Amino acid sequence: MEDIPAVHISNPKTLDFQVVRTTLLPGLLNTLANNKSLPLPLKLFEVQDVVLKDPSKDVGCRNRRRVCAVYCNKTSGFEIVHGLLDRLMLVLEAKYTDSSKPVNSEKLSYHLEEVDEHFCLFLLDKTYFPGRCADIILTPPGTSIGRLGIVHPQVLQNFGSALSVSSFEIDLEPFL
Repeated sequence: MEDIPAVHISNPKTLDFQVVRTTLLPGLLNTLANNKSLPLPLKLFEVQDVVLKDPSKDVGCRNRRRVCAVYCNKTSGFEIVHGLLDRLMLVLEAKYTDSSKPVNSEKLSYHLEEVDEHFCLFLLDKTYFPGRCADIILTPPGTSIGRLGIVHPQVLQNFGSALSVSSFEIDLEPFL
């Protein structure tokens, strides 16, 4: 359990809650798994804090407010989740831009950058299907605030789901 890169709780009441969550997606996938009997499509979202390790802080961690949304159906529904992301960013006053065009504005904008398949397959993030996920880049400052994609079937199987799920999760702190 110590090899998990998350904040560990020193005296948890149950073994299920030994670490603080670093992402909202597993909670939503668990909710989907517990509601399989409901009619499709299933659409869920959550806005909540996650806790990330941060050695520069006195307590060794920091909270970040995030939003995560999932769409579950017989087909992935990627375009539906992408449309929801576009609407959310519009409400947050961040305009979509083509990543190949330079942005010379003080106003917020965003674009999607495809995640390298090797990153999904061999390195850190095996949550999404290789070649079916993208980083969400906010400009300024030009950094990733989240990820959008089709959840990998093995991840869904771990949660007891045989349906397709698309999701996004973004950090809301730059907008607050």
